[in-house]
Amino acid sequence: MNLQKEKEKYKEKLNQPSQAEIDKYSFSFALFSANIKKFLPHIPKSDYKRCFQETLYHKWISGLEQHDMEYLKKTKVINNSSIDLENLNIKQPLIFASFHLGSYRSFNSILYELGHKIVIVIDESVFIKQQENILNNVGPLLKRKESSDFIILNVMDKTSIFKLKNLIEQGYIMSVYLDGNTGINSDNVTFSKSYIPIQFLNNTIYVKNGIGKLAALLGAKIIPIIAHRDGEENNHIEFYKEIQISDFDNKQEFAVKSIEKAYNLFEEMLYKYPTQWESWLYIHKWFKRDFSTPFNFESDNVSVNKFNDKRYAIFKLVDSFFLFDLFDYQSYPITPEISKALESNNFSEIDSTLLEELKTKTIILWKISLLHY
Repeated sequence: MNLQKEKEKYKEKLNQPSQAEIDKYSFSFALFSANIKKFLPHIPKSDYKRCFQETLYHKWISGLEQHDMEYLKKTKVINNSSIDLENLNIKQPLIFASFHLGSYRSFNSILYELGHKIVIVIDESVFIKQQENILNNVGPLLKRKESSDFIILNVMDKTSIFKLKNLIEQGYIMSVYLDGNTGINSDNVTFSKSYIPIQFLNNTIYVKNGIGKLAALLGAKIIPIIAHRDGEENNHIEFYKEIQISDFDNKQEFAVKSIEKAYNLFEEMLYKYPTQWESWLYIHKWFKRDFSTPFNFESDNVSVNKFNDKRYAIFKLVDSFFLFDLFDYQSYPITPEISKALESNNFSEIDSTLLEELKTKTIILWKISLLHY
């Protein structure tokens, strides 16, 4: 495989999408835009399209890079922990905890080639696909030592905790992704069980806390790992100082604060490489969306007669069109005619009663009315 050629082909595809592809991704782009507006408000709306394309690109190459051994070989590893990564005689349980940023899969391959026995715990939604890929496609490409091993466990399997304890007693290290919240699904989720609220990019999100509890139970150290690609798309992996129970007053505090601390480290890196995090595509599932933003606006003496694309987006699903509120994450079905009128800023054919409603909800900014942001 020629990795560079594959990258160039995919970039060209992203830069020259067909109308069918634009329609296909329109809902994802609307959600992505709302998420960026909420968590990274300093990014201007004019950059959203570029950021979305870059996020899709980095997500795609994360799967491709793990099959390129030359790329893996050139990885720059920075170890700021006190753990000797080449020491296979592990005396204390270790949990290597990463995020879906950069070439996030590659640290498992590096540890495997060093001779580690690794148990990877992943969400049920990706379990079958990743298990087959890692064991049958990636594993055979790696330089295996006699002690090297991969075992994949489904986090939703009730027997996994018992299997995990046995494997750790046998000297396996544990690999997890702290932002593996893909199991969150319901719009009405209350986050009342197995989640903790943490502050993230000036917002409250809810993340699964099983890893913190497990680390406390096992007396394990948590080693945060964060990958990123530099300007030349070279791979960098940083192992941070381990987080351990002795850093806190008690195990209960450790179980929660250890996860918060890891997210704090991640937040710093995310500001530098925001489009390398694939979870922008679904972070809206990590917080309560039971809020409502008023349709207030203030006049700034600027005449307007336009669709309010600062607050709303239009997306298409199959043959149906929808208006999406970027503030409240609410969708409203609209006709193809209304969609066309809003996108073209031509409101002459809109029924007068509907037109007034669109103005009231600031979907259309009219005369000297302009939203105050």
